[in-house]
Amino acid sequence: MSLGLFVEGQSDKDTIPILIRKLGYRSAVNTRVIPQGLMLRSDRVKPYIRALLAQDRSIDLVLICIDAEEAEPRHLLKQTRQPRKSLNQDFAVPIRYAIVDHALEGWLACDTDAVRSVLGPRATVRIRGNPENHPRPADLLSRVFRDNGRRFVKTSHDRQIAERVTPAVIAARSPTFVAFIDALGLSPAVSRSESR
Repeated sequence: MSLGLFVEGQSDKDTIPILIRKLGYRSAVNTRVIPQGLMLRSDRVKPYIRALLAQDRSIDLVLICIDAEEAEPRHLLKQTRQPRKSLNQDFAVPIRYAIVDHALEGWLACDTDAVRSVLGPRATVRIRGNPENHPRPADLLSRVFRDNGRRFVKTSHDRQIAERVTPAVIAARSPTFVAFIDALGLSPAVSRSESR
């Protein structure tokens, strides 16, 4: 039993499995990067899924994570219906999509204590509104880091923040994170009991 996970970039590949572990998922996570432009095209995604399933026969769920970027997450989720239907007809394991609103940093910025712990105990983390609603959350974290005299480096800081987050804090602010938990087949109540 393991999870096949498709993401858009190296930072997501390094970070999303950390969040999955923090949610209490204990089986193997086999992660691959595929270009976003292919994720909504079942004919282009099928070879990636086929290759992953041939390599790891223990996979019992495939999850495709798409950054909403500047799109409306609900609109993007509707766009996954047709590829999901086609993919689920072709493979014996369930294929699910999760929308990351608007990018991974939106989830991470929901836990300001985790961000502060990366910046240092004297850091000031000023984030107005819900980070999930920010169309470019990496820019938001860049500003927070800059305000504290640091430069935000997505490939390392995303992982560091993820290692410190409390999933319940993100879930309380982020409907797309709750949908991500659901797509994994995990109970939000169980996930909320996870601590740092």
